[in-house]
Amino acid sequence: MAAPRHAFLLLAASTALPAWAASASRATAESVPALAVAFWFATGAAIAVAAAMLLGWLVLRDRVSVRRSWLPFVLAALALPVLGSVQEPSTWMVVVASLVLFYGLGLVAWLAHRIHNLLEERDRARAEARQVRQDSERDALTGVLNRGGWRRRLERMSAAAVEDGKPISVLFFDIDLFKLINDSLGHAVGDDCLRLVAATVGEELRGGDVLGRLGGEEFAVILPTAKRIHAIAVAERIRQAIQKHCRVVGEEVVELTVSIGAAEYLGPDEPLDTLMGRADRAMYNAKDSGRNIVVADPLTPQN
Repeated sequence: MAAPRHAFLLLAASTALPAWAASASRATAESVPALAVAFWFATGAAIAVAAAMLLGWLVLRDRVSVRRSWLPFVLAALALPVLGSVQEPSTWMVVVASLVLFYGLGLVAWLAHRIHNLLEERDRARAEARQVRQDSERDALTGVLNRGGWRRRLERMSAAAVEDGKPISVLFFDIDLFKLINDSLGHAVGDDCLRLVAATVGEELRGGDVLGRLGGEEFAVILPTAKRIHAIAVAERIRQAIQKHCRVVGEEVVELTVSIGAAEYLGPDEPLDTLMGRADRAMYNAKDSGRNIVVADPLTPQN
């Protein structure tokens, strides 16, 4: 991240060019010695560096304090044109101007390094905050979104669907007879079942679909761009995948199945709690109908 340092050097150089051009326009090979050109170029560059430092400090004055070494450099840079106007440039004056210039470039390098560190601190703080936020939205057991994270994702995705004029649907499902598995085989096996179901469902979803664990053995899926009929197809694929791939957990035969409820979002006039309630009722209708089936809420936006 050398960009800040390069930016200051470019600013200094671009500001110094007008001063050099002005001195060059007054100087010709016949009338002005090369020492004068060198002196005025170094002087213009030193003033440009001082201006760059001032600009950098104004931008970052809340994060960077003025160093004691800045004031002598600024005073020296401002004194150079006064010196050049009262005395013909000589070798020692060129040396002094060059020393002032390189001293200023050193200060700019320090300031650029400080800016670099500040940017790294900012990026690190943002990354840590992002990680904390992601961790707070994840279910520790399965790694999928927890209830709060899933709900916030539903809010954003439903708003985007309304804005784009596209459908969106949700699935609610839970593991059939999960309490019996916990009671008979133990909670460790139950936890393994939850992880296996989450992994199996994840394999059946598209890239934009969002899986979450709402609590206990209950899960939910957001299906962007999916109408009711498409949600039913995805739900059936999930049901079959779990029945096929979740038969054994560790050394235990569990033969897991799920009951799934589907509902399509009716639009901005429908509260999201109502949408979730319709999917939840459809899921319990699936359980009451014998379990291991898919039931879809009958309402669609056209109704």
